[in-house]
Amino acid sequence: MRDLRRSGARRYRERVRVQVSPDAAELITTLGGQLWVWAARPRMCCSGSPAWMHAATAEPPGVVGFTAVDVPDTTEGAGSLGLRLYFRPVAGQLPDVLEIALTGKRQPRVAAYWDGCLMAMA
Repeated sequence: MRDLRRSGARRYRERVRVQVSPDAAELITTLGGQLWVWAARPRMCCSGSPAWMHAATAEPPGVVGFTAVDVPDTTEGAGSLGLRLYFRPVAGQLPDVLEIALTGKRQPRVAAYWDGCLMAMA
């Protein structure tokens, strides 16, 4: 678990728990150990559509505003997973839990979930 803290002049701090599945951690490590996670609204849709979560093991072109976070291992005494997470919050809001898992059987890829949802519930 890792705490992400929103910067700003507020007196309280918001925290995010990061949960990475073992399969996702293995794939991310194999592909360089870095993960970019962000939410974006569809370009061609009705107004008021939710932002969908995205994850990539390479820096996404044209997307800025990421905060770098080291992701520690949650197993007792194991230290760090060696993963580096770059996270961009949605409109300054953070999820309670940012889940990272694998999706797809033939071509596995990393997926991010905002409190268990593929949509950012901001």
